[in-house]
Amino acid sequence: MLSNQHFYHYTTRKMVILFGNFFNNIALLKYNTDTGEELERIKVPIEYGPKEKWIQRLADPDLQRETQVSLPRMSFEITSITHDSKRNQQQLLRSGRANTATNIAAQYMGTPYNLNFELTLYARNIDDGNQIIEQILPYFNPDYTVTATFVPQVGFTKDVPFILDSISNSVQFEGNYDSIRTVMWSLNFTARTYYFGPVSTPKIIRKSIVNIYNDPKLQAGYVVRINTDNGNNGSFAIDDTVFQGNNYTTASAFGTVLGWNAGTAKLSIGGAQGQFEVGKIVKAVSTNASYRIASFDATPLKLAKIVIEPDPIDAEPDDDFGYSTTITEFPNIGE
Repeated sequence: MLSNQHFYHYTTRKMVILFGNFFNNIALLKYNTDTGEELERIKVPIEYGPKEKWIQRLADPDLQRETQVSLPRMSFEITSITHDSKRNQQQLLRSGRANTATNIAAQYMGTPYNLNFELTLYARNIDDGNQIIEQILPYFNPDYTVTATFVPQVGFTKDVPFILDSISNSVQFEGNYDSIRTVMWSLNFTARTYYFGPVSTPKIIRKSIVNIYNDPKLQAGYVVRINTDNGNNGSFAIDDTVFQGNNYTTASAFGTVLGWNAGTAKLSIGGAQGQFEVGKIVKAVSTNASYRIASFDATPLKLAKIVIEPDPIDAEPDDDFGYSTTITEFPNIGE
């Protein structure tokens, strides 16, 4: 099925804890209206749970316990989880952290999801609700961003914005004169988070080798390798100039001899200018060697090799080390 490797990064739980921590230090203060002296300080409790449960508790204080819920208080819950295609990233990208000299802990880019939270405030009167709401709104403009560590094994962190989408309030006036009025505020938030798959442990690349080849279809300025017709028409000399045409001054193509093998009738020409063509004659300026072009060697020609290794070679992940670069060139006829 999806994966035979068990993983659990506590992503939803982390988002719930982050969201709840935003509001766990809110207090309601009561003052003497004449002197302005603080009379009472009430820390507003917050719990995870659906709004309907707290409304029922407020309406029915005899529900499974004898005392009624004290106000003010807050509750919150996740109302939905939806995929956010606008934040999709290249899924082949991944981040890693070295654990040993030979292995790393690697993690592919997460899948973006939006978690929708509803925060509900319950207060005894309108002014209590306004005092609490005023301690929340200035921090969401319209979002409050925190940095979360999603995958500790990799040290993978991302910025998660919590966006305040909407605010609404209502006042419960139903019931007789003995009923207690309740003021409720509902605040809806969106957390733009990510969900991550299992952590893999690929090996560390300790040696990088890059080979540079020419394109055999290109001639100008490159090495051209020619298969000539067999025959005893002289011999090409290294560094001699060769050309295609009746004479050098009107040649349609020319270059310098890099290599000549009489046994295989293979000719290598460097710094080619113009376009050599199959069926035409290649002549040498100094030795007067003359051969017809039968075909071109289309095998890519290695021009250079670059090797990069850590320095020292036995460096550990936490060591202070550099890199050594070795460049080997094959400027004439390749490797």
